[in-house]
Amino acid sequence: MHTTATLHVHPAAADPSRTFEIRRLAREAGCEFVASKPKQKPRDTPDPFGSNGGGHAA
Repeated sequence: MHTTATLHVHPAAADPSRTFEIRRLAREAGCEFVASKPKQKPRDTPDPFGSNGGGHAA
């Protein structure tokens, strides 16, 4: 069977019976079902502001 689409569902988004129903419907439609938590993007801390480009005082 060829997978035409992938369905990602967050596990906390629905109760277990709803998750099983979504999984069954995805299988009948030829979709791949993936129950996973979203990955958080790494947070970059902003560089401190330096009026003279980060150099030493004149």
